[in-house]
Amino acid sequence: MSISRPQSWSARYGRSMAAAATAVVLVASTALAHDTWIIPDLVAFAANATMHFNVRQGGTKFPVGTAVPVERIVDARIIGATSSEKISEMGVQGASLQLHHKPAAAGQYLIVIGLVPRVFRETPAGVIRFLKAEGGSLEAARLERENTFAGLDSVIFTHGGYASTIAEIGTRGPRAFGKTAGIRLEFLPMNDPSRVNVGDTLHVRMLGNGSPVAGIGIELATGLDSAAAATTSVTRVSFTADAKGVVHIPLDKAGPVMLRSAYASRKAGGAAREWDVSRTTFVFNVGTKR
Repeated sequence: MSISRPQSWSARYGRSMAAAATAVVLVASTALAHDTWIIPDLVAFAANATMHFNVRQGGTKFPVGTAVPVERIVDARIIGATSSEKISEMGVQGASLQLHHKPAAAGQYLIVIGLVPRVFRETPAGVIRFLKAEGGSLEAARLERENTFAGLDSVIFTHGGYASTIAEIGTRGPRAFGKTAGIRLEFLPMNDPSRVNVGDTLHVRMLGNGSPVAGIGIELATGLDSAAAATTSVTRVSFTADAKGVVHIPLDKAGPVMLRSAYASRKAGGAAREWDVSRTTFVFNVGTKR
């Protein structure tokens, strides 16, 4: 059954998918920059509406991309100020995997997905190449600087991919931007991303395995409209977290924004060669000041 929905900033920035290209990651050392993100149909939905979200994947054309297959989703949740529910209604429609959910109450919600983890065996150099390709250049530099993989001829790592966004339903409901999802790597906004405009600064704490990650790098990409995506690639701006894992991000352009980051950590209780490599994105919208 098709669902009629109002035109939205998601529609404006992502309906034309002809220029998008994807790559299947077969081995980590040959991975292309291949992000997964969630973008809502609307920044704010009317009271009592069903909320709709688009899960896409791609490289350099954000938010233009292609649908993430349903079978790749292992976790899909909507988290409110005092609630957390699984999202079970989903299906591919056109160039998006669409998620649908009707919350019981008005308010702001955090929407998060997790992808089926994949286990790779790579050389240490292959892990470094993977991180550099996937938005983790600063993390790769740290591993190289600390000679983390010294004495290892191979590394077995579990790659976990995550994506999140925020949206609101109704008006004057409780805020959820400060809620954590408990994923291995996540963005924890310190001010409300739904209320930022050009000229503002978004402050974000980076959490790895639930704790602040000092010095982690993130990258910002502002969305292309469909016409620009045909001939242009996104420009990414890099930032580095401070000693408390906080990143201060000045916002100079209106529209959808994607933050991405990558993080490598020793697998809890594992051998020296067993690691977790986590990648995550967070999408929000920057408004224009009136």
